Amino acid sequence: MWKVFLVISAVVLGGAIYLSYSNMGLKKEKAEEVQKQKDELAKRQGAIKETEQELAQMEQSITTLNDEAESLKTEKIDLDQKVVKAESDKRTQEAQLAQAKEDLEKAEVMVGDIQKIEAMQREMAQIRTQIEEADIEVSQLEGAVASAQVERDRLERVAQELEGLRKDQDSGLIRGEFQSTIQKAYNQWGFVIVEGGNDQGVVDRAQLDVYRRGQPICKLLVTSVEPATSVGEIIPGSLAPGQTVQQGDTVVKTVRANTAAAATDDAAAAPSAPAGGGSAPAAPTQPAESDPFGGGGGGMSEEPAADPFGGGGMSAPADSEPDPFGGGGAMDGGGSAEPDPFQ
Repeated sequence: MWKVFLVISAVVLGGAIYLSYSNMGLKKEKAEEVQKQKDELAKRQGAIKETEQELAQMEQSITTLNDEAESLKTEKIDLDQKVVKAESDKRTQEAQLAQAKEDLEKAEVMVGDIQKIEAMQREMAQIRTQIEEADIEVSQLEGAVASAQVERDRLERVAQELEGLRKDQDSGLIRGEFQSTIQKAYNQWGFVIVEGGNDQGVVDRAQLDVYRRGQPICKLLVTSVEPATSVGEIIPGSLAPGQTVQQGDTVVKTVRANTAAAATDDAAAAPSAPAGGGSAPAAPTQPAESDPFGGGGGGMSEEPAADPFGGGGMSAPADSEPDPFGGGGAMDGGGSAEPDPFQ
């Protein structure tokens, strides 16, 4: 009996071993299957990550595409506006083309008259050329006449100016304003040196007035003129009582009420320059009221003054200057003699 049990136990144990071996194979298969599933899961997770990355890239691409779509919309709007403007320009050009065609048709109608028009134009051009040549000749003649007239007027003005200048010089009239000062005074000799000569308009035989602080001192008659200086004689009888001409006194030209008459009187009464001796010339006769200096008690003295060059007893004042002509003591009053400025 125990053999039966032994056999049964052996059979049961063999079945158990078989079942255990079978279970071990199944477990191994399941483990392998689980591992495969894990590997598959890892692959799918990696694929999911890649898909997510691709999805993010696609979303970024979609955003970029949306921006490009907006830009394309803006460009489309601009293009639509340009198309509208182009269509408007096209209509305008078509209208201009139609007008040009119309003008061309009109011009073609006028082509038949071109030869006549050209002939008339050539004839008009010839006539215009002749007229222009005639106008040029007339203009040249008029220019020559005008030039001759201008030259004649200029010569007449020059002649009148020269004649007036000659008359003024002959009459001793200074043109324009003249104001200067006494450069040197030789009261003992009866003459002075005035600053200003030909360059300032001073002429021979001109009359000058001498003032000091607005008060009249005397009258001068110009006897010699240089470019920058003039020599003037003190007109006898015109020197204010108790006065002598001093360096720095103001000199102005004499204002004459009647230029022509005064020039005649001055020319007739002008004294000649002293020649180292002899009697001094008499003062020109003028009405008493015309003498602004009040010399001689209300009028110009009728008596000739003493000779300022030693011919008749004129005594030199206390502050007399030396004889510039080298007289060597002919004058009273003494003083150190200066070199003769005229030697």
